[in-house]
Amino acid sequence: MPSTSLISSIQRGLQVLEAFTPASPRMRLQEVVNRTGLPKVTVLRFLRTLAALKYITYEGDTKLYALSPRVMSLGYTALSGMDVRKVALPFLEQLSEMVGQNVNLGILDGTEIVYVERIKKKQILNIDLHVGSRLNAYNSSIGQVILAFLDEVERDSIVKELLRDPEIAILAGPRGKVLDQKLEEVRMKGYALDDEAYVAGVRAIAAPVFNHGGVVDAGINIPVFSHMVSLGDLLEKCLQPLLETADRVSAARGFLKSEMMERSL
Repeated sequence: MPSTSLISSIQRGLQVLEAFTPASPRMRLQEVVNRTGLPKVTVLRFLRTLAALKYITYEGDTKLYALSPRVMSLGYTALSGMDVRKVALPFLEQLSEMVGQNVNLGILDGTEIVYVERIKKKQILNIDLHVGSRLNAYNSSIGQVILAFLDEVERDSIVKELLRDPEIAILAGPRGKVLDQKLEEVRMKGYALDDEAYVAGVRAIAAPVFNHGGVVDAGINIPVFSHMVSLGDLLEKCLQPLLETADRVSAARGFLKSEMMERSL
């Protein structure tokens, strides 16, 4: 039956993924076959499919397969996204009411931002996003604020992937130097600003949200029509409430800002 076949395919695909462990993070085809007990041709087909979908990496010179960061992002996205959304919701509603603008909460999934909550006050037709919408992290104030506060190794890995896009590579400058400077500026200021850089007529500010371990795993932004809200008004009326809201959400998730500041001294 088709349904039985589908379930069986999913089961075998998960068997292949679960064959990789901390003790055996990189394996050759035969090793995966031995661990799963599946026919060699079946394992090869699944490995090639998973590699094409970027859940598996393959090194041609060593013939080794390994899980890609995209696999980890599945569980990370589900767990952190649900947690931060639940904690943040009342704070987002208060912020939206205070500033009278739309407020978005997004998390990073690979090289994309996924919107996990949206408080809607006004219709912004040319960027009418919804929960589940995805944007390239480079072209998003939330994406830039998360990238800016990520661990350097993780950030460099994601930026490397972003630079594979020819358009982003041009905008980010040679070897991403323009983007590096932008992210350093975001870290210094504590927020990201998009002043009509990606969508004409729309500007936005974003602030980072940290979990109990001090790791940035979400961002909150306020997008506005540029013809209705000047850059000066956006920063004067919305920036401080945004930063305070991000701090409150982080604190509600167990993040102690004072301890993080002490560690950075």
